[in-house]
Formats: sequence, C-alpha cells, structure tokens
Amino acid sequence: MSSTSYTVSDVVDAMLDVSDNGLSQYQAAQMHGIPPATLSDRLRGLPSKSDITQPAQLLSKSQETRLVTWILRQEALGYASSHSQVRATVAALLRQQGQGRTIGVHWISRFMKRHPAIKTKIGRRQEASRFNSFTPKAVNWYFDIREQEYGWIKPENTANVDEGGIMAGFGK
Repeated sequence: MSSTSYTVSDVVDAMLDVSDNGLSQYQAAQMHGIPPATLSDRLRGLPSKSDITQPAQLLSKSQETRLVTWILRQEALGYASSHSQVRATVAALLRQQGQGRTIGVHWISRFMKRHPAIKTKIGRRQEASRFNSFTPKAVNWYFDIREQEYGWIKPENTANVDEGGIMAGFGK
C-alpha cells in the first residue's frame, strides 16, 4: 500500500470535477493524485481519518500547530527542545486545562509523524580538550588580557553569549 501525498484542496477540487464538470470519480481521482476510495468516501459524506481520530488526541489541531511553531522557533534560536522537554510542556498544558489525561509512551513519535517539519537531532559531543582547558588559570589569564586590552567594563555593559546565540526578545 503506497502512501500518496495530497491536500484537502486536492480532494475538494476532485469533488468539484465530479459534481460540476461531469468527470468520473476514477478520472478525477487520477487527475488530482488522490486514491479513488478516498474520493468516493468524501462524496458519500464520510469523514477523513484525521477528522475521526482528532477527538481522541491529547491536543487540538490548533494546539499542535502552536506547539510545532514553538519547537521550530526554539530550534532556530539554537535551543532544540528534547523529547522530555516537549512532554513536560504538553503535560503542563494538559494540567492547566484541567485534563486528567496522561501522555502515552509513543505520543512523541506519533506527534513527530503527524508533523514532518519536526525532526530528531542527535546532540553533538564537545571535545574533551575544550573542557580540560577551562581551568581557573585559563580564566584568570583571559580576564587579565581583557582588562589590559579594554580596561574595566561595567557589568551592565557585558553579555554572556555562548554558541547558542542571543535569545533576547522571543520569550514571555
């Protein structure tokens, strides 16, 4: 069974071709790249699989869309959320809504399958030499050079920017 990619708009266009333009169901399905059984089901008024399963899902479509946007924004800022952080966020949202439902074992994998824009990224290990070089002697040496070069800098005029970048103005 091959998985085809089509949109709701494709189904609507195929339905209009059958009803308004007189095409057969098979011709309209082929023309718009949707399975003929899907077109037949929609013409008979049967709901789509996603419409049937949506009420059983933990989050509504709009909540899932906002969660995806948040995850992608975090990733763009250099802070990719872990599976446990996403689970904790969803659990907090469910608690806030007063729902006693819990997140299933496979919820994250199914959520990611529903939203292909989200991918799992493997964390990068840092070289041991970088950690081993970070000694009090090296830190003092750095600040001695900085003070000689720039003089004393007021604490309010300094910023700590690591490899993740600056995350100012995006939080609440």
